[in-house]
Amino acid sequence: MIKVEIKNCNNIISTDIHLEKNHLNIRYAMNGTGKSTIATAIELQSKQEDLSDLKCFGSAVEPTCTFSENINKVLLFNDDFVNNIVFQQSEVIQNSFDVFIRTPQYEERQSSINSRLKNIHVDISENKELQQLVLVGKTVLSKFSLTQGGELQQRGMIKSLTSSKSIFTLPKELSKFQPLMQRNYNVDWVGWKNDGAKYDDIGICPFCTSSLGEQYQTEKKVFTASYTQSNVKNIMDMISYFETVKDYMDEGKKDILYNCVKGSKDTREIQLWIKKFYTELKFLVEEIAEVQEFNSFKVRREDITQLDVQLKKLTIDISNLEIFTNAKVKTLITFINKKIDEVLAEIELLKKDIGELKGFIGTAKEQAVNDINDFLSTADIHYKFEITDQSENSSTTTLSYISGTKDPFEVENIEAHLSWGEKNAFGLVLFMHYALSQEPQLVILDDPISSFDNNKKYAIISRLFSSKNKKRSFYRKTVLMLTHDLEPVIDYVINEKPTGAYVSACFLQNKGGVLSEVEISESDIKSLPRMLVEDSKNDKLNKVHRIASLRKFFEHVPNQPGQEQAYNLLSCLLHGKAKPTRKDDSEMTKVEIANGEALIKQFILDFDYTTYSKKVFEKEALLKIITDDPNSYFRLQAFRVLLLVLNLKSKINDDTLMKYIDEQFHIENDYIFTLDLSKYDVVPEFVIPRIFEFLKKEGLIPK
Repeated sequence: MIKVEIKNCNNIISTDIHLEKNHLNIRYAMNGTGKSTIATAIELQSKQEDLSDLKCFGSAVEPTCTFSENINKVLLFNDDFVNNIVFQQSEVIQNSFDVFIRTPQYEERQSSINSRLKNIHVDISENKELQQLVLVGKTVLSKFSLTQGGELQQRGMIKSLTSSKSIFTLPKELSKFQPLMQRNYNVDWVGWKNDGAKYDDIGICPFCTSSLGEQYQTEKKVFTASYTQSNVKNIMDMISYFETVKDYMDEGKKDILYNCVKGSKDTREIQLWIKKFYTELKFLVEEIAEVQEFNSFKVRREDITQLDVQLKKLTIDISNLEIFTNAKVKTLITFINKKIDEVLAEIELLKKDIGELKGFIGTAKEQAVNDINDFLSTADIHYKFEITDQSENSSTTTLSYISGTKDPFEVENIEAHLSWGEKNAFGLVLFMHYALSQEPQLVILDDPISSFDNNKKYAIISRLFSSKNKKRSFYRKTVLMLTHDLEPVIDYVINEKPTGAYVSACFLQNKGGVLSEVEISESDIKSLPRMLVEDSKNDKLNKVHRIASLRKFFEHVPNQPGQEQAYNLLSCLLHGKAKPTRKDDSEMTKVEIANGEALIKQFILDFDYTTYSKKVFEKEALLKIITDDPNSYFRLQAFRVLLLVLNLKSKINDDTLMKYIDEQFHIENDYIFTLDLSKYDVVPEFVIPRIFEFLKKEGLIPK
């Protein structure tokens, strides 16, 4: 048993909630009792978050929530889940692979595969030399521009190498600038020099104002034609790229590449060697990356029998390389190929493991899709759910609209297309899968089904707690369902559907901020006709309630001799009439009265219309029930009769109170089962004080 103690939260001054482990714990209560406050307080406390926003209005006392044992993982279904976790654009639910597929069984199978792939995954990923080669290689490759066809673009860097003069050996006209060109700031210096040349039109140096010599114009023409800041930068960058990967290059080929940059090669030779440099580096990086990224997802189910062929294709052959062929590269590639061979030695076991994993993922996906689509169909929601694999451990979920005459149409903005009821019904089933994947200690459902129509209600109830699908339902999980709908109580407690027991149900009532639990047992939920008969015959109950119960009973049973006359007598009493009348307001005959009284006496032995009219349905007797009876529902009944007896109904300006009173006299007609009204206080707390306020105003009770 988990005990939850809540104090000073919103309209709850104090309460103790007792939850049975591995049970569905239903807490049935009227609106305004504090159900959502309970849910929020428990969720916040489990996360060790601040409860100050739940502080009682006008109170300085800090709210608290304590558990009898350590609970740090609680999942709550409410509007926040529907708004933040599901139905984001075209995605039905986030992290769908974790929700539907990543179970302990999946992890076990994946762990077995990982252990067999350890020689590739772990050993290679921990080889720092390999990681460095891939890292610097990717960095250098990213600096090259490619055409749409994947070829090196003959502009930018390559154009600079083939069109610019060498920065290492300047033309003789510019030889005096060689020291400056060789400085590490040469790129900025070239830009500075070219910019200054724009201001030499008056024949003086724009930098020092001295007269420009005769050779200046020649120098200027050669310099601007030979060097730009971007060209020099491209050349310097290319050198830095060579420096970055020089440890992996053959010494002789490295010299050739440096000569290409220094300008001692012709254009076609420069292009040839730069292309070789790029192509070979790209080959190495991609081959190593392919080995590193290999996992079971890369193997299609139909290709498992050819897994050894696929692994052999990962073997790297560098025999055709010219530039990246030094001893370090050869050692690294030999290391990789050896690891692949070690995995191939266990190929049959690896095939078996991957086959089982693929089968498990396929089955899990199929079960989830079928489960949710079956629910959508049962709940009459015309959409189709689908899961699509993306990678080894990720997937996406989509929703399509089903039309009777057209192919399913994929929904892009799910949230905008589903109705409010569809979102909440669908969201609740998605929450079930989500919560099961998280393995919380407690699941809270805050009024999950109260606003749905009947077919959706039972579809949801049946699916959420199905004992036939124990692994993928809340069956025998610790769940708190807070509801103002009696139907779940009837389904679970009376009919034992769909859980077949493992249910605890209580009625919550809030009296002045003190919220208490009253256990609901099977004997407390009665069919309405049965309860009405029992109450009408119970001489321990007040006679106004017995009369009202018997009249309602006659509304639910087939007509029998004297029933119409009996019904008219009971109605006239409840409406404060001194003489009994028929439905058309004509007076009943003595024979009709006698027939009606005879039937009523089978339930209420001392019934006599005249006596009851004068002694039971009169002001003082009714006021005594209103002020003294401990049952709020009975007081409410007496108050409504008093209004009719004294003709005071028109004086009530409280529309909320009057609407509630009138509904209580008719709403039971919609129910097959109801709580025992003599035991459970189902009247909201605001009602009785407002009744007393009206009676004081009319001078019927002391102020």
